[in-house]
Amino acid sequence: MSLGTIRAANVQSKEKMMKKLMLALAPVVLALTACATTTGTGTGASSAQTTTQQLGVAALKVAVNAKCITEINNVAAWKTATKYMTAEQRDSIQTNVCGCVSEKAPNSVTAVELAAAALDVNTRATIVNQVVSKTVNACVAEALQK
Repeated sequence: MSLGTIRAANVQSKEKMMKKLMLALAPVVLALTACATTTGTGTGASSAQTTTQQLGVAALKVAVNAKCITEINNVAAWKTATKYMTAEQRDSIQTNVCGCVSEKAPNSVTAVELAAAALDVNTRATIVNQVVSKTVNACVAEALQK
């Protein structure tokens, strides 16, 4: 079995794991949102909205990170650049770049888009693709400057 085949299998395994994680997170998000109670002070609705947004942002970051890793591993230039790196070096750069992309993700998405992504798988995939496309180049530049 070649190293490329092993890496491809590893990427596919990670993608499947991330999809399963997203499927597992969706009911938790809904359950936690349903459990949010309002208080007599009028801040309960705001608190529930904030909690929902935080959970949505967390789910977005997970999806963006998974997409980023997949995209990086599919780029021919990345494959060439990492050919002579150790696994530790490659993973470190990949973690830096995709971590950066994940952190910048919420800045690229409106609350409306975030809500739509929570409800529709196709919308979520579109938003994740857009976020990764918008931020990956800036994050690669940042990682290379370190």
